[in-house]
Amino acid sequence: MGILRKTLLKSVAVILLIIFSSNPYLAQGDEPDRDLGKFLEPYLPENTEWALTVIDLETGKQVIESGNSLRERLVPASLMKLLITGAVLEYAEKGGTVSKVVTVRKTVKVKGKKRRRSRKKTYVLARHSVEIRDKRELIDILHDMNVHSRNLTAQNLAVSLGERRFGAPGTRAKGNRAVCTFLNSLDLRSKEAIVADGCGLARGNRMTAGFIADYLYQVSKKPWFDSFRETLPRPGLEGTVKKIGYSDQRFRVKTGSLDDVFALAGYGVNAAGREFSFAFIVNSKKGRVSDRMHCRGELLRLLAEGVPPPTGVVQQ
Repeated sequence: MGILRKTLLKSVAVILLIIFSSNPYLAQGDEPDRDLGKFLEPYLPENTEWALTVIDLETGKQVIESGNSLRERLVPASLMKLLITGAVLEYAEKGGTVSKVVTVRKTVKVKGKKRRRSRKKTYVLARHSVEIRDKRELIDILHDMNVHSRNLTAQNLAVSLGERRFGAPGTRAKGNRAVCTFLNSLDLRSKEAIVADGCGLARGNRMTAGFIADYLYQVSKKPWFDSFRETLPRPGLEGTVKKIGYSDQRFRVKTGSLDDVFALAGYGVNAAGREFSFAFIVNSKKGRVSDRMHCRGELLRLLAEGVPPPTGVVQQ
C-alpha cells in the first residue's frame, strides 16, 4: 500500500511540474501590479526622469505605474500629435472642417560649373489652404502625420482648427486654445498638462505619463475611436516604429523624440487578451541622449508578453 501511495504521489508531482512549466512567463493581466521598472531601467540612459502608466481599456483602472517621475510634467515631444488627432476628429464628428496647406513647387535644372553635372533645384512658388471635406482624406492625412511624425502637418492642422473655432487669422495661440478646449471636454485630471504647440517641438509642452494614458483611455470611448486608432503606426511594420525592435500588429503607437527626450504611447493587448492604453516618457537631465530604440521595443515586449518570473521560480 505504501509503494502504491509513493507511486501515485510521484505521478501527481510529474503532472504538476509539466503544467507549471508550460507557461514560463506570467501574463500581464494575471498580476497587473508587478513593477516593470526594474526590467526597463537597464535600458535607460543614466540621470533620466521617466514614467510609465498603463490603463485597462475595459475597466479604466490604472494597472501599471512605474518610474521616478510619475507626478512630474515631462516633455512629451511628438506625443502632442495624439492630442491634435483627437481634437481634429472630434471637430469633424460635429460637422466641422479644417484645412490642409498645399505647397506649389517648381523643379528646374541648374547647370553646374565646368566638368560638373547639372543638378535639380526646387523652388517654392506659393502656399495656400484647401478645405478638407472628405472624411477618408482627413484620416489619410492624420495617418501620414502620425506614421511619419510630420511636424508641419500637425502645426498647420492646429492653426486651422484654431481659426475655424475662434476666427481668422489662424495663429498658434488659437490652435493651442482649440486643443485645450477639446481636452477640457474630457474627464481628465486637471493641472497635469501644458500645451505650447501642436507638433511637439516646443519644450514648453509638459504632461504626465498618466495624463496621456488617461487621455488615450477617454478617446477609446469616442465614436471616432476606430479612425483615431487607424492613424497610428504598427510597431515593426511602418513609419517611425518600423525598426523599433518588436513587431505586433495588435499594437498601435506613437513615438516622441527630441535631443533629450524619447517617448512612446498608444494601445496594445497583453498576454491575457486585455486591451490597454499606455504612455512612456523619458527626459534626460544632461541634455542630448541617444534614443535607443531597443528600450521601447523591450517595453512593448514586456507589455505584450509579460515579465519573466524570478530566477529559479516557475510560474503557473
